Amino acid sequence: MSLLFGKKENEVLDLFFKHLLKVKETLEATYKLFEASADEISDVASEVRHLETEADSIRRDAETLMYSGAFLAQSRGDMLGLIETIDKVSNKAEFVSDLIYLQNLKIPAELIEDYKREFEISMKTYDALHKACENLFEDIEKTKELVLEVEKFENQGDHVERELVRKIFGMNIELALKMQLRELAFQVGDIADRSEDASDRIEIILLKTSA
Repeated sequence: MSLLFGKKENEVLDLFFKHLLKVKETLEATYKLFEASADEISDVASEVRHLETEADSIRRDAETLMYSGAFLAQSRGDMLGLIETIDKVSNKAEFVSDLIYLQNLKIPAELIEDYKREFEISMKTYDALHKACENLFEDIEKTKELVLEVEKFENQGDHVERELVRKIFGMNIELALKMQLRELAFQVGDIADRSEDASDRIEIILLKTSA
């Protein structure tokens, strides 16, 4: 499958792939918050904000090119929707960073590995989405397989999230902290949810292409 028609379309695709990488970098930076010392949290949160801003800038450049006439009208709408949905992944990563940094959230040591596991699954979900996007213009069958992989990892993340919340509420800590920790678990899980939202858009593009 190919949605490319000329120079502008190739420029958009170049920005699209750069945006995918920048979102990945934002996720990787956010993950470091679960390993950072108290003295490092501020610097890591600043890095996350910087990377998310760069992702936004790349997205806007791609959208500007599309609004200037890249892609036919129907394909343009699909591409705009896809890149905007992918951008919400980095937005959510920044939100997770803010939850930890701005609220000065102290995650109990016995929960750190649980949060890291949940975040790792969210990153695997995004990685599958990333690969699906890369194959979207070359290999339809491979893209379909990767869309299913996104769903598989998202479901795994749901299970880990539920177990983490159960563990949180079984701990002998203040209720206010339990609520903060539960919200953090929800938001980390939402990274995978947003990746799945983007994969749903890919499915729509594939359906239109084969119609």
